[in-house]
Amino acid sequence: MSQSAKFCVSILAAFTRFIESEEPRRLGEQLVRNPCHNRLVPPRISWILISLLFAADLQGAAISGFAAGFANQTPGFWGIEFQSGAPNERIAAVVLKMPGPGFFDFDGVGNYQNQTAPIFDPSSSSGLLAAQVFFSFTGVHPKVLKITFAPAAFALGDRLQFAADIDGLGSKVGGALGGYGGVQITVALSDGRTGVANFRTDTEVASRATVDIAPSVVPETGSTFWPLLCGVLICCILSTPLRTTGKRLSWDDE
Repeated sequence: MSQSAKFCVSILAAFTRFIESEEPRRLGEQLVRNPCHNRLVPPRISWILISLLFAADLQGAAISGFAAGFANQTPGFWGIEFQSGAPNERIAAVVLKMPGPGFFDFDGVGNYQNQTAPIFDPSSSSGLLAAQVFFSFTGVHPKVLKITFAPAAFALGDRLQFAADIDGLGSKVGGALGGYGGVQITVALSDGRTGVANFRTDTEVASRATVDIAPSVVPETGSTFWPLLCGVLICCILSTPLRTTGKRLSWDDE
């Protein structure tokens, strides 16, 4: 949460505590009824509104990365799935970094289908098309593979699976990718937030990692945040008697 948002919430909390207290009566101040006062809008409703206000921005994202089967035989050996997050969030990029002596094998000799680049697997992927996925790397034995996606393509619930042969780890089974500290997976969302995790061996032929990305900060000035915050403050005011000079009222009169 941004510092400005924390400040607004602290002000709102102090204001709510004040209007719910009996301080005016103890000070003997004179009260007149606020013509807009509505006891059906108690101050505590402000916290319901502020909770709804922050709900969308306090939702983090979880992305699963996995490798299962045999790198030189399985069409959808590698997988990336957008498991949870806000409906409007998108995955913009994923970077896979091989551990220790490991590397991707794209030399086209004796590897999966003599590949010289990763091969998108349409049968095991979901919600994505090959034309929406872009692989980039350097050399025929890269240690790093970057995957980017067409704008708004990789949405919540979608899954990418592809073939990319490996070498240097002593085995081509998925479980090997949890060795040497594990493959590092970095995920970047379309709003710029990122998360990092390392694969861990799940079974002999499978490894897995879950990337947890923290919630976004509260929207900045110009978004819907500030109008909604003003609405919360108005609700507080409408639920509060005005202090002024006039007929003395007790709180029982309210």
